[in-house]
Amino acid sequence: MKKVTDEELQELQKAVQAVNEGVAQIGAYEMQKRILMREVEQTETHLKTLQLTLEDKYGTISVNLSTGEITDADNKED
Repeated sequence: MKKVTDEELQELQKAVQAVNEGVAQIGAYEMQKRILMREVEQTETHLKTLQLTLEDKYGTISVNLSTGEITDADNKED
């Protein structure tokens, strides 16, 4: 029976292992991506709820995120 050389076999094994590791890493990254996407969606939902709460309390406004200062959205100051 014919066989590849030991060096060829090692090189082949290393290449297959590298591909398998790459595929596993891609799977892990995809899982992280899905988790992050879910977290962003939840945060966006929370933000929308917060915006509606503030709108109910203050009306249509703009909030300076650095100072908390409120500006009437219809009469924005430049």
